[in-house]
Amino acid sequence: MTSVVCWLNNDIWYPGIWAVSDSRVSSSAGSMTDSLPKLFAVPANVYEGDGKITRQNPKKILSVGFGFAGSTLIGVSVKDILALCLDNLSEIAYYDTKGVLDIPSKDRVPALDEVALLTKKIAEKYLLSMGFCHPQGAVCEIVVFGYCVRTESNRVFVIKNHPEAPSDLIIDEVPINEGVYVVLGDKKEEVLEMIYAKNKVCISEPYCEGRGPIVALQQIIKNSSSPTIGGFVQICMTTRFTARTMYLSDDSSCILPLLGFDVIKDFGSLGGFSFDFSPSLSINKNLME
Repeated sequence: MTSVVCWLNNDIWYPGIWAVSDSRVSSSAGSMTDSLPKLFAVPANVYEGDGKITRQNPKKILSVGFGFAGSTLIGVSVKDILALCLDNLSEIAYYDTKGVLDIPSKDRVPALDEVALLTKKIAEKYLLSMGFCHPQGAVCEIVVFGYCVRTESNRVFVIKNHPEAPSDLIIDEVPINEGVYVVLGDKKEEVLEMIYAKNKVCISEPYCEGRGPIVALQQIIKNSSSPTIGGFVQICMTTRFTARTMYLSDDSSCILPLLGFDVIKDFGSLGGFSFDFSPSLSINKNLME
């Protein structure tokens, strides 16, 4: 399966909802790959133009975090369709009797619960299709998180099915406060136990408070304590302004890692551009056992 942890991080530079995941995909036959992203920053855009091929100048009105555990086919497919929908928004004009827009612009931005509901509708399609042919593989947990412009608050929604009713998806909004951890995937108790242990260590290190889940998942991967949790650490942070994916860097070398790839060596450049995955984080080795 995998492990995804979502929490409120009052970070000095990037305060908001953070999430961390591993990158392993496994099956009953064992590990399939250690390089699959499971966290994504999904922007919602509107465009200038007539809505056809001439549309231009995208304007980002919302940016949400998306993560999944369970079926890779379902998780990636839901993310792709959700991203397609949010990148093709066309504003509905609500006018009063005098021809004036009567809904404030803030109230026209999609609320995060509306994005979660759309995610559920998309997931149901794939869940039913896959469940019909492969009922044992139709298991998926999805988290949609970020700053909700409509309510001016950080929000987290978990979308999942239940083993006793695999065809039914439910949405739960998790009240997200400091010290609350939303854990998806395998070994939930083991992951939480490691987080609490690493929180105590992170408090004593400069600029590391609030990053216990990152260190915890890295420790689990390093220990190889679970065959379904492994690979590399991926991070997604959402603030009131944006959502970004992040990766762990190694300050002791010139390698720019990306889920097992060396960005400089493996990718090089593209035309007149280089690949920039900043910001990145590094873990103090003192935090690891």
